[in-house]
Amino acid sequence: MKLTWSGIKNEYRRLLDFSGRRSARYAAWEKLAEQGNEEARYRLLMLYSEKQKEFYPLAFKWTLRVAKESANCAVLLQAAQMLEAGHGTVQDDSQALVWFERALSLHILQGKNSSLSAERLNYIQEHIQSLRAKLGRE
Repeated sequence: MKLTWSGIKNEYRRLLDFSGRRSARYAAWEKLAEQGNEEARYRLLMLYSEKQKEFYPLAFKWTLRVAKESANCAVLLQAAQMLEAGHGTVQDDSQALVWFERALSLHILQGKNSSLSAERLNYIQEHIQSLRAKLGRE
């Protein structure tokens, strides 16, 4: 096989294409998630914590899907935060309030088994009060 300068440059670009490799990895995870793979679903919703805005829609899609089926307060809280901020979706205070309230209700039901810290619980309660006031639902 004869090496050419353009071939070397193309291979070098391919190796340094972190975004392309990341996108391919996320596409593979999404395929697994669609087939019901729990680990892939959680990996996709955790993309939100990476703070890369181009992947927020994918993170929101899986956050919402997992939140609808989950008994994990942290996932419900993430759905609320994404809706409130408009990250990966249209900003929607009304829906954010619903998800904050669901997270709080689940926390109460789980009691000591809840994954939420006291700090996060206070955060949720503050946001519920704030959103209710903003939406005129006090």
